[in-house]
Amino acid sequence: MNVTDKELLRAKGIPAPQYYNEGTGKFEVITGRDGANAFIEKGQVTVDSFGGSADVTKTYGTKKFGVAVINLGTSDLTFTVNDITIPVYPGTAFGSLFEGFTEITINTTSKFDCVIKE
Repeated sequence: MNVTDKELLRAKGIPAPQYYNEGTGKFEVITGRDGANAFIEKGQVTVDSFGGSADVTKTYGTKKFGVAVINLGTSDLTFTVNDITIPVYPGTAFGSLFEGFTEITINTTSKFDCVIKE
């Protein structure tokens, strides 16, 4: 850790709620919602939703972490993330977190819906 900044202090030398940002080399005040710290787990915020009934590959400019797929049709579906291929059988759904990925491929002739999370 290459600290180029000092801890942030409030009045009377009391430390402010803060964290060290490795990208900037500085301590930064923690801001949250309604006066509390805010924490959102990776893979829990929906950023894309799509569906179809044919093969599709989606590419993203930043890493995504979560996928949920529901197979609404009558034939098998597979999707691939990070060289991991997962089957989703007719009438079933699959959802999980993954190591960061920038591409998902869905192979199917079955109707499906997919949600991508970051």
